[in-house]
Amino acid sequence: MKHLSFLAAIGLSTCGLTTVLTTRLQVETKLASMEHAWVDAAIHGDRATLDQLLADSFVETMPNSARRTKAEVLVAPTLPPDSAQTLRELKVRIFGNIAMVSGVNHYTPAAGIKTTSYAFTDLYVRRGDTWPAASSAATRANSA
Repeated sequence: MKHLSFLAAIGLSTCGLTTVLTTRLQVETKLASMEHAWVDAAIHGDRATLDQLLADSFVETMPNSARRTKAEVLVAPTLPPDSAQTLRELKVRIFGNIAMVSGVNHYTPAAGIKTTSYAFTDLYVRRGDTWPAASSAATRANSA
């Protein structure tokens, strides 16, 4: 009888662990997808998507140390039509109701112009089923 109870406990623990890992993987996938949606919205001037992705208290620290709020991001000029951004090295870390996504954004302002890379860290805070971005900080990456 003790043997059956032990096996049942292991089975329940395994199911619980599988659920936690699946949920964690789903959140990581969702946040990585949100990063790509953010870049696409910036490229296309999609202010409605930016409004959904950014928390009302959002603050961005840019590579030149200037800061801007969500309201300032939403009225900022769109990127040049021939510009491109590619995200690489995305790493998602989840700490309960807070998540951090870091990576490198390779930005090309126009065709034929040298790409500049920016290392970034974005902070997300869970609010119910959503994960709005609370802050973003970027710095120019070393070009090695």
